[in-house]
Amino acid sequence: MTLRIDDATPEDIRHVALNMRDSDYAEFLAVSGAADREQLADALVARFKGVNGVLVGAMDEPVCIGGVIETRPNVITLLFFATDRFPEISFGITRFITAQLFPRLREAGVHRIEATAMCKHHHAQRWLKILGLTRETGVLRGYGRGGEGYYMFSWVDPCL
Repeated sequence: MTLRIDDATPEDIRHVALNMRDSDYAEFLAVSGAADREQLADALVARFKGVNGVLVGAMDEPVCIGGVIETRPNVITLLFFATDRFPEISFGITRFITAQLFPRLREAGVHRIEATAMCKHHHAQRWLKILGLTRETGVLRGYGRGGEGYYMFSWVDPCL
């Protein structure tokens, strides 16, 4: 199967949200007002449909949704969730992000790329490190609605 990376449609977002890995579901649910997968999928579609910079990684079906959201001038917050099929495309997605996406952002003036990860979501933390982000905080206690802890990861332009 060939990896396809394209702008995410509402259908892509919904498919991945309804089928996301349990660890991604726990992480996103804890920072949302949703009660279940269906409500979370609705919320993610409403929030990210048509947003510039939100992409889908797909093969024969959508596998992951990722995004670069400018939250402050020249500061990007990463969005990412995936289905259990992510290992099938993880190398290609990682290569796209590190070799194409991040360099384009830096050339455009981005000086900070940040992401949060739930303390219990070890796969996300490991992948953020592979992408070149480092953990910059201790536990952000009480970050989730049930008191879940998160870490902040970032890449900051070393010339600052």
